[in-house]
Amino acid sequence: MRFSPPYVLAFDVGTTGCKGVLVDSEGLIIRKLTKSYPSVVQKTGRLEQDPLLWWKAVTEIASTILKKINPTDVSGLGFCGTMAAALPVDKNGRPLRNAMLYSDVRGTDQVTRLASEFNAKDVYCLTGNPLSPVYSLSKWMWIRENENKIFEKTWKFIQPKDFLVHKLTGEIVTDYVDASATMAFDVTRREWAEELLEFARIPLDKLPETRSSISIAGEVTSKAAEELRLKKGTPVIVGCGDTAALLAGARAVIKGTTTVYLGAAAEIDVTTDRPMFNPRALIPVRCHAVPNMWFNSASAMTSGTALRWFVKQFCTEGESYKEMDRKAAKLCPGSDGLIFLPYLSGERMPIWDSKAKGAFIGISMASSKAHFYRSVLEGVAFSLRSIRDAYLETKIKFEQASISGGGAESSLWKQIVIDVLGFRCDDLAQPEEASALGVAMYINAALNGKRHLSEMADKFAPIKKTVLPNREKTAEYDRLYKIYSRCYPALKEIMHQL
Repeated sequence: MRFSPPYVLAFDVGTTGCKGVLVDSEGLIIRKLTKSYPSVVQKTGRLEQDPLLWWKAVTEIASTILKKINPTDVSGLGFCGTMAAALPVDKNGRPLRNAMLYSDVRGTDQVTRLASEFNAKDVYCLTGNPLSPVYSLSKWMWIRENENKIFEKTWKFIQPKDFLVHKLTGEIVTDYVDASATMAFDVTRREWAEELLEFARIPLDKLPETRSSISIAGEVTSKAAEELRLKKGTPVIVGCGDTAALLAGARAVIKGTTTVYLGAAAEIDVTTDRPMFNPRALIPVRCHAVPNMWFNSASAMTSGTALRWFVKQFCTEGESYKEMDRKAAKLCPGSDGLIFLPYLSGERMPIWDSKAKGAFIGISMASSKAHFYRSVLEGVAFSLRSIRDAYLETKIKFEQASISGGGAESSLWKQIVIDVLGFRCDDLAQPEEASALGVAMYINAALNGKRHLSEMADKFAPIKKTVLPNREKTAEYDRLYKIYSRCYPALKEIMHQL
């Protein structure tokens, strides 16, 4: 296959690893590589990561996939990264501690104090976030109160992709997308929420400047160019939180477009032309990377992580995902009466309960490994159904949707999700690469400002086919969902006691 320079280099920095893709001007992936790295789980509710592992992954990926590529043929690069983290750095951009990741919920007491001072609905309508320890503000407060020496040395609190932009350019900046996932940013005015920060005792000067994702943060320095096999001066975009990149790579860049994401988490994300606030303050509102746009991002805590956990703990080496899919596909909807609650790390949407626990309900002597496996697939699908119902309260319709993420590579899981949700989804040609391809689209937009993102979609995110729900199975899942919905309220008190 003949590729067409100039190329762009895009990175998707996730919680389990970093993916890099080299993409040509026609949206074709020339090379791709993923490097995994570990997290540090101190105890329940605490999850950290060493930022230098991100940089190590980026340098290894770049030096590998840029072999035999003329550095002058790379016109730009950029990152997306996991959101709602907390990384304090000094004036030289050096990390002062590990980054606290989004699923680190140790800031529960800090959120309780915020709730005693501010009305939860007011915080939601200002920042787009329900009051929750998931978001960065509570983590910043926790560091100030428990690691004061680190707090005093902190020059800026930044996000994962910001750290990597700094390593490449020496600049420290963040984007509106990542800022809107901190619970400290006014999503309508696109500026830091000073009243919240004042109560939290987080000085405004400890937060980075905010800019558009589709703008140039700086240029690759001599040192970084040598490490990554790049040309000095290559433009680096500001980049964005990973969901905004996903939306571009899943064709959701205009009003009303949607993607159903099956990755480490499960979520439904909808692009809008104004902030759309849920009446019960359930669905987060984010600034989009696309100028003058927003998106709703309703995410469950575990999806692919729950499936990986099950396969790792209970399947043999010979039982691959494909083999387990084959066995589970032979079973009827409902896994013969077995229900799974996917709350392995607490839960965000729709219950917002950091103390929620996972559960299998309905185990019998007839329950096989395949039943448990299928019930995990269905449990995640049911959690997405509860998200769908919350969206209906906001009067958002799902008229043009895609399905994305690594989970969409499974025909079984994809069909189960679409049957449970009851609406059609476009099947992307490369659903697992959506976030990285979204970054590539944003790099091209930054370098060629006159090109509209929607015009790039057919090249960078082509559709393979459209998947329709099976109406008979949808009706059966409607019945089962009513049972699923009663399980958490019945078990909530027991979960909290545990």
